[in-house]
Amino acid sequence: MLVIIFVIIGANRMIAQHFLSEQLREQIHQEMGLALSRCDASINDRQAFLNCFKAHEPGSLLSNVADYYVICSATAKLSDVRQEVCRHEDQVDFWLSKASFVQDDLQFSSGEVSEQLWMAVKFSARQVGSEIWIKQTDADRIVSQMWALRDRNLIRVFPIILFMVFLLNIYITRELMKPVNRIQDTMSGLNASNLDRSMPLDAPYREFEKIVEVFVDLRVRLSSSFNKARRFASDASHELRTPLTILRGNAEKLIRDLPLGSDAQIRVRSMGDEVERLIDITEKLLLLSRADANGLQQNLSDVNLSDLLTQLIHDAHSFQSSLKILSDIEPDVMWRCDKTLVRQLISNLYTNAVNYNLANGWLRIVLKRTPGQFELTIENPTETLPSDLTDHAFERFYRGDASHARHIDGLGLGLSICLEIAHLHQGSLNLSVTQKQAVLVRLKAPLSSR
Repeated sequence: MLVIIFVIIGANRMIAQHFLSEQLREQIHQEMGLALSRCDASINDRQAFLNCFKAHEPGSLLSNVADYYVICSATAKLSDVRQEVCRHEDQVDFWLSKASFVQDDLQFSSGEVSEQLWMAVKFSARQVGSEIWIKQTDADRIVSQMWALRDRNLIRVFPIILFMVFLLNIYITRELMKPVNRIQDTMSGLNASNLDRSMPLDAPYREFEKIVEVFVDLRVRLSSSFNKARRFASDASHELRTPLTILRGNAEKLIRDLPLGSDAQIRVRSMGDEVERLIDITEKLLLLSRADANGLQQNLSDVNLSDLLTQLIHDAHSFQSSLKILSDIEPDVMWRCDKTLVRQLISNLYTNAVNYNLANGWLRIVLKRTPGQFELTIENPTETLPSDLTDHAFERFYRGDASHARHIDGLGLGLSICLEIAHLHQGSLNLSVTQKQAVLVRLKAPLSSR
């Protein structure tokens, strides 16, 4: 950016100096005519003449050029320098040259006299009279002084110019980025649950109309795709429930009819377990499809989460004797929630912590209040920790290294369901790995206001 500014200023300086220098010389020539026409009465007294001229041009940069004037008049005594030009034999040719021209009652000319370049002005109607002369070198000196003054002033104001350009650049960038930022904010607010909502997005500039049009079209197509996927999951789950329930009932009846302990009974029992597994999958997929479509129904009530966890820990001591269960439950933590869904959330988290624990491991449950909300953490050690666990733990059907092993019962849907339930209650759920190579799941949600 600085390089561009330097190049622009440098180019402007060179172009201005090239084209304006000749105009300044012409302006000096015109000023000589003004001096002669206005102050001819005092031309025999040089100082009085200069004072007269400068009084008519107060503050003009070109008024100082009068100090270099050579004044010729019929009555004034001429110095050697003035006599050199005022009575030189080349004067006749000088006034008759092609550069000579008449303007109003003044005659202007420029050219060479006594091997030097001069500019001069006189009254056109007088053969003998007052004249003002100036050497071309003196005029060029005045022009050079003006360029030097301009350069000094430019150096002084250059930091201000840089600062103003910087502010202008910030302003223009912000104005140009406003529509892009609005599109970005709108896109970042999109998720699977609000794709079908019409979001007003106007293009402030014609150049952005195509981007907005593509974005709106993309949102509509994504919404259509998500709706089809949700409808398929919901319809498939509904359609599978009835035949699977019938299969389960027939399998249970067949198990009772077969000889106890026979190979046939064992195979039918295994088949019944798989049917039960399929029923569990369909129920969870149906729940997730409802969550995706914002169709989860809530029956809100104030639930004493402390009592709920205390009962869970009490039951755990009875059924999980091989695990050391540690707890720190703050009493009377109230949560306004759907009790059924919250029971499922806590049950899923607890089941995961038990299933993926060590043989004689431990499990820690902590519940505490924080300003305006509560925090529930469940921590457990495990044998293997996949490197992508924290990134994909809440993805559907993700089971880490156990995805190909059936010795740990599960579908990979439990944490996904927990996350949806947490979001439904304006809460957050995340998973991390501690330095003790343990998995820690943290749930945060607003406390009951009652």
